[in-house]
Amino acid sequence: MIENNELLTKIEEWKNEIALNDKHIHFAFLEIFIEFEKFLANSFLEYALGEKGKENYRPTRRVEFYDKEHFEGLLKCDKQYIDYIKKIQEVKKFIFTETNCPFNKVFSSSEFLSTFKRMQVIRNFIAHQSEESKNKYIKKVLEPSGISTFIKVETFLKRINRQKSISNYSI
Repeated sequence: MIENNELLTKIEEWKNEIALNDKHIHFAFLEIFIEFEKFLANSFLEYALGEKGKENYRPTRRVEFYDKEHFEGLLKCDKQYIDYIKKIQEVKKFIFTETNCPFNKVFSSSEFLSTFKRMQVIRNFIAHQSEESKNKYIKKVLEPSGISTFIKVETFLKRINRQKSISNYSI
């Protein structure tokens, strides 16, 4: 059964930590986002294999796979690593029926998808701290947010989103 317990636990851990000291909010963001990506990848794998989610939810599949090895072999092709997030976006429509795909909310809604992509840019900048990731952070996160000069990720995450009256990507 597909569970999100690890993701919820990680959120609670950081929620308590950030309440005491928000100096490391960028690490909280990184760990929670990575846990969210793992949850999406595990959900994709389990739903594709016909597993049930909470409350016995099981999306209608268009194809059946023999087992995990069969499914991952198809996704891997000749690569060593499976980029599940990219694969979900590419092949979800071939695995699940359009009306019953559990990943449409995240990857087909322009609002959710653009937010998710900005979050990936932030995650990459926190993790890599490269000039390339910094430039993407400026161009794809700061500039669209109306911020014309570079600010640290932790400063950006703590800023109030005027449209929602909460901080950017609040926990």
